[in-house]
Parts: sequence; structure tokens; C-alpha cells
Amino acid sequence: MKTKLFFFGLLTSLIYFACEDSAISEIGNSILPDEDIIETRRDTIPVSLQTVKTDAIYAKTISGTLGEYYDPTFGTLNAGFACQFYPSIGFQNIDNLVGGKIDSVYLDIYYSYIGDSLTPMELTVFPINKPLEKNYYTNVDPELFADMSRPLAKYAYTAKNPNIPDYNLYGRLSVPMPAEWGQTYVDAIRTDSIDKNKDQFISRFQGLYIKSTFGSGCLLYVGNSSAEAYAQIRIHYRTREEGTAHDGGDSIRKRYAYWAVTKEVIQINAYKNTYSSGLLQNDTAVYIKSPAGVFTELTIPIPKIIESVGKRQFSSVKLSLNAYPQSEWSDVAGLPGVGEYTTSANVVSRLLLIPPDSTKNFFERQAVADNITSYIAKLSTATYTYDFNNISNLVRYAIDHKPDEDLKLLLIPVRVGYAYNTNTYSFVDYTTAYDLYPTGVALHRNDRKITIIAADLEINK
Repeated sequence: MKTKLFFFGLLTSLIYFACEDSAISEIGNSILPDEDIIETRRDTIPVSLQTVKTDAIYAKTISGTLGEYYDPTFGTLNAGFACQFYPSIGFQNIDNLVGGKIDSVYLDIYYSYIGDSLTPMELTVFPINKPLEKNYYTNVDPELFADMSRPLAKYAYTAKNPNIPDYNLYGRLSVPMPAEWGQTYVDAIRTDSIDKNKDQFISRFQGLYIKSTFGSGCLLYVGNSSAEAYAQIRIHYRTREEGTAHDGGDSIRKRYAYWAVTKEVIQINAYKNTYSSGLLQNDTAVYIKSPAGVFTELTIPIPKIIESVGKRQFSSVKLSLNAYPQSEWSDVAGLPGVGEYTTSANVVSRLLLIPPDSTKNFFERQAVADNITSYIAKLSTATYTYDFNNISNLVRYAIDHKPDEDLKLLLIPVRVGYAYNTNTYSFVDYTTAYDLYPTGVALHRNDRKITIIAADLEINK
């Protein structure tokens, strides 16, 4: 019996790598004992695709999106975010402020962008006046937490400006904030030391809401791993330094401090999508877009698989999805799933395949694809396809537990966080999140199939 099971295991491995039915038959039967009969089968089963809207995604992150952008395929996306700040870099010699006053305050926003880099845009900054809740879904309205009657700053900008320095090909907006506003919190730090405790600091300074209030055609992706923070408050001040002048007298020294958006505090991203007509009912294409917007729903007919293939032992179930060249349909920033694992980065773009009822738990746990109930694929630039090479575990589970129901799956653009294991010289995934970078793809809708290779071992003796 052990010998026969060994041959069966060897056969299924060979089947997986074989490309032609004739090769499968020839290899399989030539290595088996005469008393054993192996039946192998290769079938293609049609699947259906449709574009579906998503109301919200889970976005627990310190990255965000700001601005408004129109795409002829996907329609209009308007984005803003609310955030708290952490007193990560404190004040030095704060008790000796010159005149007891700070000099200036800026809101720094580090970003990359898509769209027209010279289109005029405007943002407005509002104070948060209610505690932010740990609700990281993007359909939360930040205006419920913000004092919209009291704007703190308005700032006109273009994404590309020769007067604004670039940092590693990223831009930075430095939004002037009222000095008296910053002075209020600096005084609380001097008198009550609220910067020594995060919760005490946030109870006094509850955060800011940054909203796009003018312009269309440009989106800022607020995120830069090489910068100290994605968004931060920068405070400039001067202190009197006793006995540090060359003659032994006092001197005046310029200093600055930061309050930064970090993982320890809350950031809420808010997206409003207006869809183009025909997006959900296109006869030849289905669409996927980030951040949020639309996903593609895939339907695998489990009853038809059982009727056609039976309940054999599946060696592989391959799903291949063809993408349209980007130049034929849209001008979004990029396609999901492009990029390789490298030692110089820590995230990579991928396309996730997962049942709809698993998404909430998957993303809130920041899980990784397990190749049992969830799978990831990259875009093959050679064939312009997303290839899920073997989803047999998922199909097998559906056959065993819900044989009378079609299997529904979602295709979602994600960012996978990974690390390089120096012991095994390999990359290890450790977290998955919805992709907040603007991307999109159109997939061929018609004549989609999965390829199933199955085998049975019949023991005669």
C-alpha cells in the first residue's frame, strides 16, 4: 500500500508540471505497477466575472491620499484624511523660550502624486474637536469629528513646484499654521508636561482634518518611507542659552520640534467615489481599482465542476486572468501586482484572491495569503496575465462543504509587507493591507476558464 501511495504522490507531482495530456498519460502509466490503474483528467470550466462596488475598505495606516482626480474609466475620487499626532521629538530647553513664544508652526506633508503636476489645488486644515474613534473604514466621515466652522489654514499648491524641494523624488508641502494655535499646546507642555504621556497629549490636541477644497486632476499619495514621517507638525522656536556665547555671556539658539503621525495614533482616510457610466455593466471588461472603488467578483460553478470532473483528487486548479494593456483604457498611475521582492524595499504590490466573507477578518488581522483560503498573484509583464497557479485547496473545500453553491471570490489590489530572512536567503510575507496607492486594471471578461487536472487511483489488488 505504501508503494502504491508513493507512486500516486509521484504521479500527481508529474501531472502538475506536465503541459500536454499525452505527456500526462505516457508518464503516468509507464511508472506504475501493472495491477494499478490511474485515471487522469484535464478539464476547463468556464467562470464568470463582474465588476462590483465596494463601500469601504479597512485602512489602518499612516499613509493616506489627498486631492481629487478624474479618470475617464473610473470616474472621480475625492480623498482626505484626519489624523492624530504623537509628540515623538520633544522640545529642548523649552523653559528658556525667548519671550516665552514660539516663532512659527508648519504642517509638513510628504507625498508622491499622480495626475497633472501643475494643476492648481487647495487644501484646508480643520481642528478635530471630538475624540477620533478607532474605526479605520474609509466610509467614516471625518467632518463628524472636526470643527468645520473654524478652518486653521488654507494652502494653495501644485504637486510639482521648483520652489519646493524634492526628497528622494518625493515632494513636501509645508503648510503655515497659526503661531498662536501652536503656542496653546506648547504652553500646556511647559506647564503640564502633556508631551510625556500620549493619551494626555491627545486629550488636549485631538488632531487635524486635512480636506481637499479646490481643484481637480491631481492626487497626493501621502507616504514616504525614507522620510521621518508621512505628516507632521514642525514647530520653530528660539531659546536663550546661558553662558554659551564666546565672551561667556548668553546666546540665542534656533531650535525645532516635531509632532508626528505614527502607528501609535489614529489616522482615518476618507474616500468619495463617483463612478463613470457603464463601469459596472461593460460587456467586454471588468475592473479593479485602488484605493477602494471597485473590485472584480469571480464566480466558479462548483456544481458544474462536480458534474464534469467528479470528486477526484485534484492535482491543480489553475486560474489565469488576462489584462488589457493600460494604454487602451485608462491613465491611472499604475497596474496592481507590478513589482518584485527586493532587499531595498519592504512592500510589494499584488492582487489578492479571497472569498468575500473572509475579507473583514483577513484585513483587520493584517494576515497573509495562506494558499488555502486566500492567494496572491503578480502581473506577468510577458503575458499580461495574473496567474493563480493552483487554487485547488479553495475549490476542494467548496466541493466538500458547499457542493450545491457557486464559489464567489473577490480580486482585490493589496500591498504585502515582507522581510528578508538572512538565514534562508528568502523573502517572508508578514502582513497584507488594502492598496492605498492609486492603481487600476481592466480584465478580459469573456471566455474565462479555470484549468483542472484531476487524478484517481483505483487499487485492483
